[in-house]
Amino acid sequence: MKLFRIGLFFLTAACCLVQPCRAEEPAVAIEAMRKDMIAMRDQFDKMQVLYEAKIKNMQARIEKLEEMKGVSTAAGIDQPVPAAAAATTVTAPVQPSIVSAGLGRAFQSFNPEISVIGDADYHWTDNKRSDVYQQFQFRQLELAFSSHVDTYARADVYTHLEQEGSEWHYGLCEGYLTLLTLPWDFQAKFGKYKADFGKVNKLHLHALPWVDYPSVVTNFFGEEGMSEPGAALSHLVPNPWDIYSEVTVEAFNNKNARAFAGPDGRDLVFLTHWKNFFDLTPEQTLELGGSFAVGPNDDGKGRQKTLMEGMDLTYKWRPLKKGLYRSLVLQGEFYASQKDRSAVYGDNVFVDGDGVEYVVDPILDAPRGSVDAVGFYGSAIYQFAKRWSVFSRYDYSEYPDNQSMRDQGVSGGVTFAQSEYCFWRLQYKNMERNYDKNDNQIWLQCNFGIGPHRKHEY
Repeated sequence: MKLFRIGLFFLTAACCLVQPCRAEEPAVAIEAMRKDMIAMRDQFDKMQVLYEAKIKNMQARIEKLEEMKGVSTAAGIDQPVPAAAAATTVTAPVQPSIVSAGLGRAFQSFNPEISVIGDADYHWTDNKRSDVYQQFQFRQLELAFSSHVDTYARADVYTHLEQEGSEWHYGLCEGYLTLLTLPWDFQAKFGKYKADFGKVNKLHLHALPWVDYPSVVTNFFGEEGMSEPGAALSHLVPNPWDIYSEVTVEAFNNKNARAFAGPDGRDLVFLTHWKNFFDLTPEQTLELGGSFAVGPNDDGKGRQKTLMEGMDLTYKWRPLKKGLYRSLVLQGEFYASQKDRSAVYGDNVFVDGDGVEYVVDPILDAPRGSVDAVGFYGSAIYQFAKRWSVFSRYDYSEYPDNQSMRDQGVSGGVTFAQSEYCFWRLQYKNMERNYDKNDNQIWLQCNFGIGPHRKHEY
């Protein structure tokens, strides 16, 4: 009992000694926290002073660069437009500053946009002489590379892998640099590109609303259309109606065999295209374009020339409330060609600019002097569901080397858009010719793509 009392005494004494220490702990903790907050505030104030000094230094450097730019302007470089003339002159777009120009490469991605698009089909025809008579074929594999080079320009490269007979050939379809920030709303293109003649010639195979190109495009320009190395300059034309109006002027190598000189050409072809876009209503648009091209069609001496004119018209309707399920596109183009005679004619045989021979009906008169040929197509595309659409097309085309030879055909089909990156298309076509047998053709097309490159110009 005595030991118990002694233990209880020492336990009580210990509790009395410890209790004051515990009462002092919150006060010590609060004091330490207050000191830490004061230290953090002092550190923040020092950082604020440091960054303000850096910002002032950067502003001073920018002002100095602007002064240097002003000195160069006063010396006669980039003279400003007088105020009196500014009212009648198109305002120049805002140019990237010197600082942003220096940082342009820093913001460029080292990995460009890369896309792969494949186009395969099954082709049935009752023409047993056709190379693709009842055959599956992988028509084209497109590799696309696109990226901004810097704050001033963008580069686009499109390559194609195609089968010719039993061999595969890899080549450049387009590869060009676009200058985006030229003064007075100009843009320039330099490299190899599809000529801006009409509407469809600029489209790649996968972007067509049909399986094949219209006859007027292939007869006048060849199976690949007109695509040559050259340079182009385009400008948005200001107008009081506030409509989209663009004029493009191009110069490119004279290597197109159907319309111009072909592989032996040593001159240039000059082309201009005028595009106008109208908003008829919030649901309807109309695009009207005109094209003109001129160039020699001989071996480069320029004694024989070709003049070409074209007109394209596109009407589009898409309702605001059901735009995902309903749409209508009416599209057509007209080509005309005046070509000084350059083909060679024999008995009942026609040889075009590619060296391809055709048997000609003897009752047809071989052209003499200038050959005046025309061609056109008209198409309707109606979307009746989110993924389904039907289309039809009428073709009529003569040949630039012989207007007595002509094709005319009727096409129709249906397209199923599996997704944005894949579609299936079934098309029937009846083709009539006055120099060869008529034929019927059916395609089942599958087009797929990986990567961002799917859309083309509206």
